[in-house]
Amino acid sequence: MFSYTMKNKYIAIEGNIGVGKTTLAKFLANHFNGSLLLEEFAENKFLKLFYQTKDYAFHSEMQFLLDRSLQMNTFFDQNHSIVFSDFHIEKSLVFSRMNLSNSNYSMVEKIHQSLFKKLPSPDALIFLDSDIEQISKNIKFRNRDFEQDLEIEYLKDLVKNYNIWLNKLKVPVIKIAAKSINYDNKELVIKKLSPLLKTALS
Repeated sequence: MFSYTMKNKYIAIEGNIGVGKTTLAKFLANHFNGSLLLEEFAENKFLKLFYQTKDYAFHSEMQFLLDRSLQMNTFFDQNHSIVFSDFHIEKSLVFSRMNLSNSNYSMVEKIHQSLFKKLPSPDALIFLDSDIEQISKNIKFRNRDFEQDLEIEYLKDLVKNYNIWLNKLKVPVIKIAAKSINYDNKELVIKKLSPLLKTALS
């Protein structure tokens, strides 16, 4: 019955930097035999410069919009029974609101609407919640050079902006404490998530 509910659904996963979005997306896609849509960020050289210098914020966000547009158009040109993604396309607007001037944000918002208005939107969002201390540990553990200088205040500000965005979102949101997910007990993870997804998607 649950697999029937999931058919032709698109579930996005969001949360702070380093909270475990990709790990959960891969786990769910594997369990439900779904398609996996992962954020491609490695080619965004402006992002690395932004993290290092706090310059190039506008360039970074514009590059993300163009990259995601190409990636998602290519991905959704094919048929998918179930999609699990480690990002919601509106995350660009969350970061843009934080990092850009009002005028630059308005430009990004208009371009965002133009690029993505015809693409599918998620049917539900899983939001992984975590405390700043654990997020900082995760960032250090995964050891991406350009993330190592991220300040605690930046991560706290991101939490605030994510919460503002979540309150305005018009799709069901499943908020889960990241520390409650233990992949050593996969059956328990599915037992925890399945009824939440079924309720959100019904």
